[in-house]
Amino acid sequence: MEDAPTLVSGWAWLPSNILDLIIEKLIPIFDYIRFSAVCKHWQSVTLHCKKQRLKSCHKQIPMLIIPTIDGSCERRGLYSVTQGKTCSFELNVYYSKRFCGSSHGWLACVDENLVVTLLNPFSGRTINVPPVPKSTCRSTVAYRSDYYINKVVLSADPSFLPNDYEVLVIYDGYGKQVAHFKSGDDAWTSIDQVIGFDDVIYYKGQFLGVSLGGSVFRMNVSRDQTTKPHVSLLVPMSPGTDNKTYLVQSSQGDLLLVRKFKRINYCERIMKSLNFKFFKFKRLKFERVNGYDRFTETLGFKVFKLFCAHWERPQWVEIESVGNEALFLGTNQSMCVSALDFPGCQTNSIYFTDDCVDVECHKPKGPHDMGVFNLENRHMGTHYCLDRSQKHMPPAIWILPSMV
Repeated sequence: MEDAPTLVSGWAWLPSNILDLIIEKLIPIFDYIRFSAVCKHWQSVTLHCKKQRLKSCHKQIPMLIIPTIDGSCERRGLYSVTQGKTCSFELNVYYSKRFCGSSHGWLACVDENLVVTLLNPFSGRTINVPPVPKSTCRSTVAYRSDYYINKVVLSADPSFLPNDYEVLVIYDGYGKQVAHFKSGDDAWTSIDQVIGFDDVIYYKGQFLGVSLGGSVFRMNVSRDQTTKPHVSLLVPMSPGTDNKTYLVQSSQGDLLLVRKFKRINYCERIMKSLNFKFFKFKRLKFERVNGYDRFTETLGFKVFKLFCAHWERPQWVEIESVGNEALFLGTNQSMCVSALDFPGCQTNSIYFTDDCVDVECHKPKGPHDMGVFNLENRHMGTHYCLDRSQKHMPPAIWILPSMV
């Protein structure tokens, strides 16, 4: 036992260049936490290895932010799909509504005045962004503010690039309003268009948006006052029968388009009581009274990859497999990881959360439409299941764990 202090001291003062080599091999964030917990010197090396931490943040597997069992409005739980359990610690999140985005480890919150706040639940840092411009096409009264904002996506992590990050928001409930913000700006810049967007992504130095039909558009925003912000068609796509479309960058840098197919289930007691001819009228009347008449259910997905042959226009080609990768879709910025780096993560699969912006579809079961879809056998499985006490809480959302 007398040799123990000497052994610890020897490990503690390994040369920094040796420790740097070890850090380069680490991928899961829990390995970083264990590494930094060895001693103060190792912790110091970890904190100062900024470049490697930035690289590591993009390689992490997303975790699921979930409501706490006691329904706290000040805390959220964290669920690991690889370990199949909720973490022993909780995050201090003083926000009780739906998050309208999750990007680079930051959550997007919105208040009744459409002021967006970026929150890093791991560090506790917040960034206040000006109010989102109100839509001229739709009254905000018709939607709760947290459902009025469809999605918020960042170009980079503000922790590493505090003066050089951008934010794009699609909103009005149908994604027909788009606005852009750059760090240092005093207000959002509205992008005029008439297209309803399902998803946006920051890909190779530019924001791209995908319409419900699957066509991809470039968001053109310039500080040049003579150039009006606008969208331009990049890759057309024939409309399908899907209900939701996503854009994802694969771990190899390819651009993927994912189509989600779902159905709306109507409660049996309502279907039996309504004459089909007057279905819509009576259904709306029932909603105003109870609001418990329907809920969504995801049925499956299709994945397309962008191919660009020499001198030919880029086009989408359906693929049957994403190999050893796993996709994470929802209200978050769509993400992709190599499942082989994370034991317990299913390869060739799509992990998804409930991202329906029709709040009525969350009744009576709550935002339950979550699961994991295997592209090879087309099997639909589960990851986290809502507890009965959580069905009236905000939807779960994926987040990229961060050490900053």
